[in-house]
Amino acid sequence: MVYRSLLYFLTLALMVFLFLSCDSQPTQVENGDNGDNGPPDNGTVYSHTDAPGNAAPDFLLEENFDELIVEIQYMPGARPVDESLDELRVFLENHLNKQITIFELEEIPSGNQESYSAADVRDLEAEHRQHFTVNSTLASYNIFVDGEYTQENVLGIAYYNTSNAYFGETISRVSGSPPFNPSRRNIEGTVLRHEYGHLIGLVNNGVPMEEHHQENGAHCSEEECVMFASVNTTDFFRNLFDGSIPDLDDFCLADIEGFRSE
Repeated sequence: MVYRSLLYFLTLALMVFLFLSCDSQPTQVENGDNGDNGPPDNGTVYSHTDAPGNAAPDFLLEENFDELIVEIQYMPGARPVDESLDELRVFLENHLNKQITIFELEEIPSGNQESYSAADVRDLEAEHRQHFTVNSTLASYNIFVDGEYTQENVLGIAYYNTSNAYFGETISRVSGSPPFNPSRRNIEGTVLRHEYGHLIGLVNNGVPMEEHHQENGAHCSEEECVMFASVNTTDFFRNLFDGSIPDLDDFCLADIEGFRSE
């Protein structure tokens, strides 16, 4: 009888141990299916909900991530044109030492709102995002909504460390408008570059400045730079846009080079 009781106790203890051991494994509870679901090799879970600029080392350095995947979702009527994605790819390939993969665009249901706040797009990402950082692959997320931003005339925002949102109604309104009649390619290509500039830590928001060139928050003081403050607003395309999609200026390039050489 004592033997059976002892055997029962040992069996029960073993079952509890196995249950607790499995339950304590790190899991990406906030993540959806990314095709290779599971935590990175080091057993940690990558946070995709930090502030823009916090992932600057992950974008700019090769130590942890040698590939960047770009996920783009859009609501009906807000799909970005393919040419604007080409401009984004050129920007990323020129400034990040990584393999760049832009996934096929995915349509998601309309939010049925005239305007969207930063909180709204965060909720939409939580509902729809499919791809997440795992192992040596850094994941970024972009959503094109079918309304405007709650702040007037804003074309895009960086709202998490790997996430951007773009406002299709505002893009459509300014597209083809005088005086320069900018195309959707030029508008979207410019704003995509601008918001990714914030994700990689510009200006002085994760990547320190080599020389002072910061104004109006995390923006560049030089009008010809894609990180100029008004680039993500309609004012830029109505008043300053010369028809060409801007890139980073020498100040921002020096910041990136200095960051990599530290």
